[in-house]
Formats: sequence, structure tokens, C-alpha cells
Amino acid sequence: MAAITRHLRVTPLRLGALFIVVSLLAGLALFNKNRILVTLRSGDSFDIEFTADNRLAPYRSQVKVAFVPVGVVTGVRETDNGGARVTVKVDGDIRGKLGTEPSAVIRPTTLLGGNYFVDLVPGGRPGRFTGTIPVERTKLPVELDKIVAALQPSALDGLRKTTANLDETLGNGGSEAIDQLVAHAPDTLDPAAAVAGAALGSKPDTDLPRLVTNLQATARELIDKQGQLDAIVTDLNTTTSVLSRRTTDISTAVSRLPSTLDATDAGLARLKTTLEKLRDTAGPAQPVVRKLDTVLTTADPVLAEARPVVNQLRGVLVDARPLVQDLVPAGRQATTVLDDLSGPVLDRLNGPVKQFVLAPYHGTGPYAAASSDKPLYQELAYMATTLARTSVLSDRNGALIALQPGVGVGSVGGLPISLEQLLVGLSNQTGVALQKGAQPR
Repeated sequence: MAAITRHLRVTPLRLGALFIVVSLLAGLALFNKNRILVTLRSGDSFDIEFTADNRLAPYRSQVKVAFVPVGVVTGVRETDNGGARVTVKVDGDIRGKLGTEPSAVIRPTTLLGGNYFVDLVPGGRPGRFTGTIPVERTKLPVELDKIVAALQPSALDGLRKTTANLDETLGNGGSEAIDQLVAHAPDTLDPAAAVAGAALGSKPDTDLPRLVTNLQATARELIDKQGQLDAIVTDLNTTTSVLSRRTTDISTAVSRLPSTLDATDAGLARLKTTLEKLRDTAGPAQPVVRKLDTVLTTADPVLAEARPVVNQLRGVLVDARPLVQDLVPAGRQATTVLDDLSGPVLDRLNGPVKQFVLAPYHGTGPYAAASSDKPLYQELAYMATTLARTSVLSDRNGALIALQPGVGVGSVGGLPISLEQLLVGLSNQTGVALQKGAQPR
């Protein structure tokens, strides 16, 4: 125990050495504070290729998205082609927000340069970025001295004169105008705040992010389809030129638009009624339409067989046209005949004649013994039937009764001469004349 106490005895030399070691360790830790903090910080690392490092410092240069710090540069090394391969470490959720094809730009922290940082710009389609950002999607900053070096002496002289004129303007009342602008700015900012609040939409948590997402999708489509925007602008120029030449027609069309809209409104109102009736009819018509489909399916072979008949029917119709044309005067004559029959003739048939035929026959005078309870038309039918039966009775001498009813010129009675004898006489005279005319001269 005494030996251990002697061994651990603190001497001024040991205390000084311990102080020096602790100071060196503390200084080393302070010197590498950023490296230690970045190493202990959680996140993802990936590489970016630039054409130059542009004085990026490992563990000091920041990485930003939309100028918001999200990480730190952890390494810078030169590539074989003279460029720079920069390794960055970002927060764990940043890679999922960069898209599939992000780009990177080295930007200065001030207008005059100084420190630089890496600005990550989301791009491509939504998704998590993996891999390395190639040099094709990276840019270097344009520094002020390079811009000044590219300006011509006349441009630099004009810039100096512009600065002098600005100083003169501020001295001749410009400062007071700026003061008034600043004094009236608060009154303008209140309406501007209301406009900015309205831009957030009725649902600030979703409307504005959705709008930004849609703008991003629109920009992505424009990037993917390069050249189409130029064609659209060219076509738009052509369209505006045509519209400028047809301003009179457009003005006329606009002036007639109210009446057109009124007519369209009336037409749509009528169409609404039609559609309502169609809706009411469509329900009951569905079973009929289903059966009609079956009928049409069955009618196909019938129509196929009827096609030759229809083809031949055209000739029949052509041949029947003269007949139809002849029927027109015949119909007119028949109309005259029917007109003559109407009136007293039909009245007599419907009156006394009809009553006589349908009433039982009772003879009078010499025919008083001839009477029957049956209607006259039945008695006439019985008589015709009995005569027909009697006419079939025959023996070797011939038929018992020969009966052949018919109508001829001799059936017309009550004339002063016989029409039958007159026709026979005319026919004989015509035959004699023909025989004389046929003799040779």
C-alpha cells in the first residue's frame, strides 16, 4: 500500500506534463470540432462531380436546399480529368425530397465571394435519389471579377456614370422619395399580407403544397419534352397573327354570342325534356330491344333469301307502272259509277229490296197459294239446289232437265226490238261485206 502511494505521488513535473497533454487534446478537439460533430451526426453521404472545387472546404462548407442548411461537405478530391469530386453528408430525409435527377450549384455566400456552399436543386420524378450527381447537372458560380473582366471599357465607363447619376438622384430628392416609400410601405403591406394569406388557399396545409407539386410536375414535363415549348410558342405567334387579322370577324362573333347563348340555352332546355322522355322510355323498352335482337338475328337468313326476290321485284314494279297509271282513270270512272249508285239506288236496295228478300213470301191474288214462312232468299236457294240436283238425272235419251243459267243480250227485256236479233243481223251483214272485199278485182 505504501509502495502504491509512493508510485501515485503527484509531483510538479507530472502535474505540468498532465496539463500539457490535456491542453493538447483539448486544442486538437477544438480544432477538429466540425469533423467530430459531422462524424457523430446521422445522415446519408453521396458524391457530386464539379469541373472545379471553387475553394470548398471539407467540414466547413455547408450544403443547402433552397438556401436552408441540410448538410456539410465532408471531402474534396481532384479527379483524373482536372475536376473535383465533392462528398457531402445530408440529413436522412433529404435524399427522398431531391427527386430522381437532382442538380447541384456552388454559390457564394456574398456578392463579393468569400465562403461558398453547395446548393442542391431537386429535379426529375418524385422518388429517392441514389448514386452520384454527374458533372452534366452541376454548375460553378459566376464571380464578380470575371463579370467585370468580361465587360468592355465603355461598359465600365457607363457603370461609373450610372453610379454617379444615382448619387446625384439621391441627392436631388431621391432620399426623400425613398423615405416616403418606406413611410407608406406599412399601409401597403397589410393588403399584401391579405393577398399572401389568400394565396395559401382555404386549406393552407394542403393547397399550397399541392400547387407547388403541380408546378413541379409541369416543369418536369417541360424538361422531359424539350422543343415542344418552342413549337407551342411558335404556333401561338401564328395564332395571334391570325386573330389580329380577323379582329372584325371576332368582334362580330362576340356581338352575336349573347343571342347564340340564348338559343343554346333554349335548345338545351328542349333537349332536357327529350332526355327525360328518353329516360322514361328506355326502361320499358329494354325487354323489347332484347327481343328485337333475337328477331334481327333470325331475320338475317330471311333477308338473305329475300334479296333475289327484291332484285327481281324492281322489274315487276317497272312493268306494273303502266297498269297503275291505267288504274287512275279507271278509279275515277269507278268513283263516278259509285257516285251514281249512291242515293236512290242504294236506298232502294237497303229499303224495299232488302225487306222483300229477307221477309217470308206470301203470295197474293193468283199466287195466294204460294206462301212460305221462310225468307225469300232461302226459298230461292232451295229452288236452285233442287234444279241442280234434277239436272244430273239422265237416261239413254239425255238429261231430264238441262239448266244453264247465264246472262246475255237477250236477257234485257222491255225494248221495242230484240238486241240479240239486231247483233245477229249486223254480224251477217259484216260477213257479206268482207267476202265481197276479198274478191279479186
